[in-house]
Parts: sequence; structure tokens; C-alpha cells
Amino acid sequence: MPTDLRARQRQLADRIRRTGLPLKVVLTLLTKGDVFDGDSVVLADRVRDRLPAQRGLVLITTDGDSPGSLRGFEWPADTHQAREAVAAAGFLDETRNAGLADLTAKAVDLVAEGRGEQRYAEATKHLRAPGTRTDEGKTPDGTCGWLPAAIPLALVLALALALTTLATRALRRRRGPVASVPHLVFAKARAAEEAELHRRAEAEILALGEATPAADVTTTPGLQAALDAYAAAGGVLDEARGLPDLAGALALASEGQDALDDTPGLPLCFFDPRHGRAALRTPWHRLGHRDRLDVTVCRTCADALRDRRRPEVLTDRDENGRTMPYFEIPPERSVWAATGYGSLMPVSAGFSRHRTVSPT
Repeated sequence: MPTDLRARQRQLADRIRRTGLPLKVVLTLLTKGDVFDGDSVVLADRVRDRLPAQRGLVLITTDGDSPGSLRGFEWPADTHQAREAVAAAGFLDETRNAGLADLTAKAVDLVAEGRGEQRYAEATKHLRAPGTRTDEGKTPDGTCGWLPAAIPLALVLALALALTTLATRALRRRRGPVASVPHLVFAKARAAEEAELHRRAEAEILALGEATPAADVTTTPGLQAALDAYAAAGGVLDEARGLPDLAGALALASEGQDALDDTPGLPLCFFDPRHGRAALRTPWHRLGHRDRLDVTVCRTCADALRDRRRPEVLTDRDENGRTMPYFEIPPERSVWAATGYGSLMPVSAGFSRHRTVSPT
């Protein structure tokens, strides 16, 4: 990678760090038929699924519909007005002929400012026809479009020509090292997730192992179940081949601790055991399935279901290497999909006693 490109990446990383926001940037060439089907929304969803679970995420990506442009995303709510802030960056005089790095840097600054709606309205007011109102640049469906409603045809054509020129330059600039950035981001994020979860599961298992010898067999009815869970958790940790197995080791250690304390409670969150202990049980329909599952969920996932938002889920890979929610893997191939990390098992059954297949 050229030295100047590395320097620009470091500068951008420092700029992002100074915002103090959970902000990530992923820039790549998006084309129809690629792994993201040329869709920045698909790219954003993939990044969100593969990053460590966190309460908030602000994401800036390449815009698949307008090469050379950017799109902003934010979860769980548009607290920092990221969508409008990123869109505004493309309409400023100072970024008119800017490269992608400078455009991204400006977008980061506007997101950190937290006044995206105002900035977008100011940046696009010169595009509005006299006497028209665009409700701060939002389209009729409530989303923020790149062009307000009433723009003279000549201006539309001029903008289209300008975007085409920018797109051609951007495609030339972004071939080569930049195209591999998302793969590096995914790989590094995944490795960091795995290392952190391995440390977390190992600590829980060690704590369980240290507590069992001190337990009195006459006053600890769940001692054998705790020992079973400890052995199962250690075996899974030793053989773990990724996040799903590490999450399984964590869930087994949690079950063992419950048995030792004789306080049977809800298992870890069905959607992602890294979320911690479930707060309640709730009925849930999987997309494309008629059956209704009774799953245990953490408070955050419960709120997401109530608001008809998609919870953050732990992903796995099927036999063809495709990434999907772990519970979509055929249950005969994944003990985690079959048991939902204990969420789909009867409380009295004991999750550790139902590890009948090897981890995937």
C-alpha cells in the first residue's frame, strides 16, 4: 500500500477517534452482482452484523447508487443525524472537487457536530426552486434523498453529468488497495471479537472450575449438573472454531454456575449470547417460517422486537460459506441452532446434557 495512502488512513482514523463516537468507515467499490449486490444498505447490514455487539453504531459507507458519494447509517436511532450529515457533505462548496478521503473526513466532522438535518437543509437550499418547501431535504417517504423534490431539469442534467465525472474518477482511484478494505475490516473485527469472547468464556469456565471443589455435595443438589456443564464448556472452548462455539462455551459455563448456585434462571440471550442474561421469554416468528418459537431475550432485543426492529444477532457460516444468523443453520449441523444456546431447551432438561453433536 502506498505510503501516502497509509498516512491518509491514519489521519482519518485519528479524526474518527477524536469524535468519541462509535463511528466506523468502510469504503469499497460497489457493483451490481458483487457480494453486496452493489447495495450500500447490504454492506451496512453486513458490517453491523460482524462488528462486536454494541449499543450504538454510526457507519459511513460508499454509496452504491452514486459512485464517488457516501451514505450514513446509525443504529439504534438517528441520534447524531448521521444520514443527513453524510448526505450534506456531498453538497458543500468545499467538497465539490474533493477526493473520497477529504469527503469522508468532512462527513465525519459533520456527524460529530450532531446537526445533520440543519446542515443538509443549508447545503441544499440553493437547489430548491423558488416557493417550494422540501421539509429539510427529506423525500415524501420520510427518508433523506440526494435531490430535493422540485429541481429544474437543466440542473438535474448538470448534476448527473457532474456525478458521472466524479464516479469515473472515483472508480479509478478506488481500484486496488482500497477495494480490500472491507475484507480487512471484517477479518480484524472478527479476530478481535473472537479473542475477547475467548477470554470472557475462559474466565467464566475457570471461575466455575474453582467453585465446584468447594461445593458440599449434600447441600448442592446441582453439583453434578455443574460438573457436566464445566466439562462440556471446557471441551467446546478447546475445540472452538469461531464465535458460535465460543458463545456456546460461555452459555454452558453460565448454566453450570446456575446449577451450582441452585438458582435456575433464564439462559443467555437467544439472538446473541454475548448480550448476557435474558430478561424474559417472548414468542418470535422467524422470517419465512410458519412456526412460532418461544425464545429468551435480553432487554435490548426485547425492545427491538417490540419496535419491529431487527435484533442484533450472532452469525455463522453455512456449508457454502454464506454468512447468516446462527439459528438459520440446519439444526442437524449445529447444536447451537438446535438448542438456541439453551433458549429452546426445557429448563429442567439441562443444556449441557443435550450436546449431542460436535460444534460447527
